[in-house]
Amino acid sequence: MVLTPMQEIFVLLEDEKQVPLFRLNRWGRQARGVLSKLKKVGWAKRINTAGEIYYEITGVGEKAIDNFLKPLKFSEKWDGRWRLVMFDVPEAKRGLRDNIRRELTKLGLGILQASVWISPNDIRDDIEKIIKKYNLEGEIKFFDVGRNPNLDKTIIEKSWNLEELYDDYKQYILRAARILNNIDKDPNQVFTAKKLIFEYALILRKDPILPWEYREQDELRKRAHDIYLKLRSFIV
Repeated sequence: MVLTPMQEIFVLLEDEKQVPLFRLNRWGRQARGVLSKLKKVGWAKRINTAGEIYYEITGVGEKAIDNFLKPLKFSEKWDGRWRLVMFDVPEAKRGLRDNIRRELTKLGLGILQASVWISPNDIRDDIEKIIKKYNLEGEIKFFDVGRNPNLDKTIIEKSWNLEELYDDYKQYILRAARILNNIDKDPNQVFTAKKLIFEYALILRKDPILPWEYREQDELRKRAHDIYLKLRSFIV
C-alpha cells in the first residue's frame, strides 16, 4: 500500500506546516488537483508571503492527520466485547448507503453479513457522529455484545479480508526495512519516517485491531509494529 500523491503531500504539510508551491510541484500535474482537494475539504490553505505562494496545513487538517493515525493508539487490552452496527437504509438511497459504508470502512469495521458490521473497538462515539452527520437517527443501530471464544476466529475470518491484509503487511515490511537500512543517508529522514508511519496506520485501519494478546502471536503484525517503533525514534 504505497501512499498516493495526495497522502504524501498531506504528510509533508503536516511535517513542515508550510511548504512553498515550487517544492510541491515535484509531484507534477497531480499536485494542482491534490492541492485543490485539500483546500476544498479544509485541510490546507493557500497563502501569499512576500510574493511567494505557500500551502499551509490548517487546524482541521491537523485533526484529520490525528484521525488517520488513530489506529496506532489501539494497543490497550481488549475488553472482550464486539460492537455490531446495523443500518436500515433503502436501496433507493444508494448514495447514502455508499456514504455509510465508506464511513464504517474508515473506522476499520468488517462486514459480518449484509448491512451488519462489526468491530472489537469501542466506536460508539464515532457512530454517533455518523448518525448526526447524515441525520440517521433510528436508521443505524449499535449493539455492544460479549465475546464467544469459540466463534472469535470465525467472526474475524468472515468479516475481514485477511489474505489481502497480510499481503499489505508483507509488502510494507519489505519496503520499510529496505528504507530503514539506508535512512541515515536520507537528508529528509523525518519526512520519510512519517510517510512510512502514515502508511502503517492505513494498513491498521483495515485490520480488526485485535488485542495484543492475539496480535503479537501474528509474526507479520509484530514485525510491522517493531518497524513502526524504530521509525518513531526519528520523529520524537
